Amino acid sequence: MVETRKRKMTRREQFDQQGYLIVRNVFTSDEVAQLRQSAYDYRDQQQKLGLVAKVKQAASIKGDLLSKEKLGWVIYDPRIVAIATELLGDTPVYFSDSTYQIGTGTRGFHRDNIDRYQFGQGADWDGAYPLIRFGIYLQNHDTYSGGIRFKVGSHDAADGADVFADTRAGDIVVWNMRTLHSGNARRMKVLNNLPLHVGLENRLPDFLFREQQGERVSLFFSYGLEGKHLDRYLEQHIQKRADMQENVRLSTYSPETLKKAEQNKIKVLDAKKLV
Repeated sequence: MVETRKRKMTRREQFDQQGYLIVRNVFTSDEVAQLRQSAYDYRDQQQKLGLVAKVKQAASIKGDLLSKEKLGWVIYDPRIVAIATELLGDTPVYFSDSTYQIGTGTRGFHRDNIDRYQFGQGADWDGAYPLIRFGIYLQNHDTYSGGIRFKVGSHDAADGADVFADTRAGDIVVWNMRTLHSGNARRMKVLNNLPLHVGLENRLPDFLFREQQGERVSLFFSYGLEGKHLDRYLEQHIQKRADMQENVRLSTYSPETLKKAEQNKIKVLDAKKLV
């Protein structure tokens, strides 16, 4: 009898099945170090202008990534664009929905889409949902605390198996914005691959958990495809939330930045039309 090997799933197939995807070694160690340093530099500059918000023990720097030259290049980096294009199936649209954090913020499972609170109810659950979010964690989280957890398949189901994303510095993780996820995840010192209920995770004493690998620095940015779901997200989220409107107003793109985005096949929506 001839054995038939099981075909390896493509990244798109893995993403469509799981609701998230890890891509290894996208950035070099030098790029990771440069991004970390730039994150601190911008934080220090913005702090003097009163443009840094505190979320728990995390500093969230106002203004989107694309408006910050030494960080914003990740938005149109060809390696990122190729992943986004493969997962979306067409030209990614960037709509000023990005930020970064330094430190440890809140945790708790949530979705990023508009109709996020009840599975299957609302226009977001009509067909495929072509909005995705990238996370770049600039330190290791395969054995350290501070990374992200997902409920597998929850972009198409009410719940799913709870798993840690075992990212390392240089990897990227990307998820469908309907997928349940929880950031700032804590790993126990014993059974460090066993995720706890988030309520218990928040209440147990620190000595039971592994520390983070240095201070947590993380970048987040979103893409979508033109159409009804993106239009609704812009209308209900970007244009109705005061914090998002402030973020957009503080985001100015140079002609050179827009040219690089176009050359690398990213469509950038005019931020001025979003406020």
